[in-house]
Amino acid sequence: MSGRSYMVAARIPMTRAGFEDWLDTPVPDTGAIADAETVWPRWTPLPGTPRARLAARAAQGWTLARHVGGVLELYLYDYHADAGTTQAELLLLAAAGRRATAETAAMYWGGNGYPDLPFGGDEPIAVLLTGPDGARFTDRYRRAALLAHLRPAETAFLAAIGPHGETWHADGLIDAALHPAG
Repeated sequence: MSGRSYMVAARIPMTRAGFEDWLDTPVPDTGAIADAETVWPRWTPLPGTPRARLAARAAQGWTLARHVGGVLELYLYDYHADAGTTQAELLLLAAAGRRATAETAAMYWGGNGYPDLPFGGDEPIAVLLTGPDGARFTDRYRRAALLAHLRPAETAFLAAIGPHGETWHADGLIDAALHPAG
């Protein structure tokens, strides 16, 4: 286990029906991202479906995964984790993009602990463009616009963390479709 933490954040516009369909679609392989193996030659396999993957994550905490206001919101935090596992979560976003109503950017980044969006001189590890026409990495994005786009998910996620990061209050952060009874 490394000393860094890794995060993935996305706000992907899609209908509720598209969200429900995406939850039960198998997580794709790296072929779902046009330049996946050019950016990273090795990927950690991510078996199952988004529903199974996100429900398991939600049970452990540190996860925002919901459909709200016509948007799939994800904010996934892996504290002192293996970068490869978090990186593989981008495959979930590539699959979600196929059901999106428009192309959007998602971000993957690392830090030394606190799960907020990168600030100052910190740069994302990768930015993934995902949408109905496919997914690909980009180094051309407007940083301020991307951070503003992701800020609602970050705000909801950070509000669930207790004052000293020792507690997790997930009320409203996990879509009902991801609960065992859902």
